[in-house]
Amino acid sequence: MGREPTYAHEWNAAGNSEIKLQISRRETPTLAPVRMPQIEQSYFDLLPFAPAEINCLALPEILTEKIRACYQRNKARDIYDLGIYATRPLDQPLIRRLVVLKLWQARDTFDPARLINKFEHGAEFDWDDLRDLVRRDARIDRERICADCVRGFWFLADLTSEERTLAGDRHQREQALWESLHPARARS
Repeated sequence: MGREPTYAHEWNAAGNSEIKLQISRRETPTLAPVRMPQIEQSYFDLLPFAPAEINCLALPEILTEKIRACYQRNKARDIYDLGIYATRPLDQPLIRRLVVLKLWQARDTFDPARLINKFEHGAEFDWDDLRDLVRRDARIDRERICADCVRGFWFLADLTSEERTLAGDRHQREQALWESLHPARARS
């Protein structure tokens, strides 16, 4: 579901600015959401109120969704975002497990070699997709982004035997295995 509401304020009395808002109700988050402060912006000092904390998906789940998006579609915005985190320390076992779980939930298999190959070549991604999303003067280094993603997400190929079984279960026959691997269900 998406909306693009307009808004007005004293600098924009005509109300011709809009915010793109997208809400997905396809799935319940796998991990508990976290409250995060907004990233400091230069205009915050001008606000007559303190910016609120926002409930967000946990970072491993956000990255998992980006990985799933890269696996299932060809929008460069997904690999671009992953490239930002590819060189940072990550909870690799959790992210790998979440990728397998989420693709299983979507009745898709997960072949890490296919994803790594897609990262290596980068040709399948629609790089024009980024034009409206990054600054006009931003240089998009496709080769670096792809190389960083290959190196940074290589751990996805190191599936455990249980993850490998679930990753190949397109018809969701392994419900008990999914339950045992699911972080919230395994605890209960």
